[in-house]
Amino acid sequence: MAAHESGDREALLDWNESPIGPPPMAVKRVVEAAGRLHRYPRGLMEEVTALSAAHVGVAPEQVLLTAGVDEAVDLTLSLARRAWGLRPGFDGYPDRAEANGKPFHGIPLDARWQPPPPPAELGEGDIVYLAQPGNPIGLLLPDAWIDAVTSEHLLIDETYLDFSSRPSVLTRPDRSGRLVYRSFSKAAGLAGIRIGCLIGEAATIARLEPLRRFMPIDAVSLNAVVGLLEEPDFMTRLTAHVLQARPALCALLRDSGLFAEVVECETNFVLARPTEAARDLIVPRLGRDLVRVKDCAVLGLPGWLRISVGSRDDQTRLADALGRVTTPEKG
Repeated sequence: MAAHESGDREALLDWNESPIGPPPMAVKRVVEAAGRLHRYPRGLMEEVTALSAAHVGVAPEQVLLTAGVDEAVDLTLSLARRAWGLRPGFDGYPDRAEANGKPFHGIPLDARWQPPPPPAELGEGDIVYLAQPGNPIGLLLPDAWIDAVTSEHLLIDETYLDFSSRPSVLTRPDRSGRLVYRSFSKAAGLAGIRIGCLIGEAATIARLEPLRRFMPIDAVSLNAVVGLLEEPDFMTRLTAHVLQARPALCALLRDSGLFAEVVECETNFVLARPTEAARDLIVPRLGRDLVRVKDCAVLGLPGWLRISVGSRDDQTRLADALGRVTTPEKG
């Protein structure tokens, strides 16, 4: 849920957008670069690669910039003959596996959203995709479970990690053989660009780099990331806002009386399950008030809504919209 100002009142969109706007230095850098859009962004890929490596604390040869997580998945699928992932989970993993002609096998979560022991058949030729924290579940997997995964390759998608209580797997001394994806769209406040970094052992990155398209990331995105990384406290401020506003959002939803269950996730969104009486009323009412939430049925989690942490104004509008939902109990 995020607000937009463009003259007319626009919808509050559940796309995990930044509730405090874009990084000012990223905007400044993009504006300054506008006069050079007739030129190829020579040297920018190398500059952003070096800045990104310094930001996550690895060597530049361990970083491969990609046009979002989809390209990272496409590239890493070349390492394996079949893919695995948790279900419900991010639908991009099975979608990209299908697009690349690779079978995808789901690992079903139980009723408490916990995984079973990793499949015994995992091994050579397999790659497992894990979001940490997950999407749409928004919770963390136990380290012991991840350590028990015996596939040849493992990619840990840390898109939402900045909003969680756990440090990156990159801080662990035993991360050899693992790939990590870090995004510039969530805690970086740059949902409008498609860029992230794939991090791994230098030999693996060197193997994947020739498979990347020619200049896959545009000059606007590259300049935005340079500006962002020149202003690292923006990410600190955005993360602090989410961590402070997230419990308040959960309290708002619980106090509305419209939800049977509310889960505070370790992400920039929360999960809420409407009561039976409110189930068919909430989304249409919010839609009429231009407040949009994500129905998690399409993500394999029927009966639940994903609601993003917004600004104070966003959450006031959400509260007002929920107050107009009339159930039999509320009369």
